Amino acid sequence: MIISRKRATCWFDFHIMTIPSSFELLLEQSGGQPFVFEHGDMRTLHFDHKYVQSAMSIAEPHKLLLSYTRAMMGFLLFHPAPRHILLVGLGGGSLAKYCYRHFPDARITVLELSAEVIALRDHFMIPADDQRFQVIHTDAAAYMQAQQGNIADIIMLDGFSADGPAEALSTSGFYAACLRNLAAGGIVVSNLWDRPDFLVQAIGQALAASDWRIWWCRTSDSHNCIAFFIKGSVTPLFRTMILRRAKKLDAQFGLQLSELVPSFQLVRDQPEEESV
Repeated sequence: MIISRKRATCWFDFHIMTIPSSFELLLEQSGGQPFVFEHGDMRTLHFDHKYVQSAMSIAEPHKLLLSYTRAMMGFLLFHPAPRHILLVGLGGGSLAKYCYRHFPDARITVLELSAEVIALRDHFMIPADDQRFQVIHTDAAAYMQAQQGNIADIIMLDGFSADGPAEALSTSGFYAACLRNLAAGGIVVSNLWDRPDFLVQAIGQALAASDWRIWWCRTSDSHNCIAFFIKGSVTPLFRTMILRRAKKLDAQFGLQLSELVPSFQLVRDQPEEESV
């Protein structure tokens, strides 16, 4: 018998004969709070018994294990040198650690609502705050509404509760605030999970502006829908050009982006020749 735990990431299978006794004990001891589970080289973050919130290789803590995290790094295809990356949702810090490690000239800011999640940062080898890395304990929705615009080049949305995407981060008003706060040429990258209804809502809000280019894809090993909202007038790029960029990034970062390029779905009307 196998217990499968699915989050907004991918499937993880835990064999009942080797794991549940220790997992169920941790679950009981957690008292409804976030907790860390370790099995072999894998360390995972959980809010309950249903979903894996984050996964880390102990041997390679900076590696992006889950395909949805690698897909979210697809912003590099359009914005290869961001100066400020703002992430909504800390979790186990996979994306935050990766950006901090690979973009030494960028400032990394993480917004996280749960103090309990932040308290687990050392378990996932998340760096301490310094001049270019900061984790802020705050309500991301209120934070975004309070900003006056032009605060980040990249905004990555990956905020989840125990039951899925956080409701406060799933409104058209929140998306409007995120889009407003991007610098020119910036990108909002959103993990929409497997919610096509919300995809339509979010895209409808973005399309109210005339200078957005939007596309989305599904990750290879899960049902996650990753959407990219690119701000400003963007010169159309043919799919073959994007594929060449993806292959270069794969060689540099090992993100496997070239596997995603054929699955890109264009939202706005585009010229012919498969431009994105």
